[in-house]
Amino acid sequence: MVRTRVGYSGGTQPNPTYHHLGDHRETIQVDFDPRQVSYEELLEVFWKSHAPQVPAWSRQYRAAVFFHNPEQERLARKTRDRVAARLRGRIFTEILPAAEFYPAEDYHQKYFLRGRPG
Repeated sequence: MVRTRVGYSGGTQPNPTYHHLGDHRETIQVDFDPRQVSYEELLEVFWKSHAPQVPAWSRQYRAAVFFHNPEQERLARKTRDRVAARLRGRIFTEILPAAEFYPAEDYHQKYFLRGRPG
């Protein structure tokens, strides 16, 4: 089972909100059972789900992988390097130690899904 929540992380301001984000980024937190899906499998989905070679147009939308331990960091760097070799270019997605995650307001949760019936 994989569960995701939209929120904010990577900054220093306590309790950020969408309108007072400070130096945080919009992020998702992924809770998963490693017996069912591996961290590396999740990273593969992540790298295919955005354009890592395109720089973000604002701090709020800069892409990042947040790791929680040395093994996650190793896998994040390994998969990033594989993507960089395939794309033959610079990767702007950062790999950073996990910081406190602040869930976003309820109206941000499943935002796109709510606009799609069924």
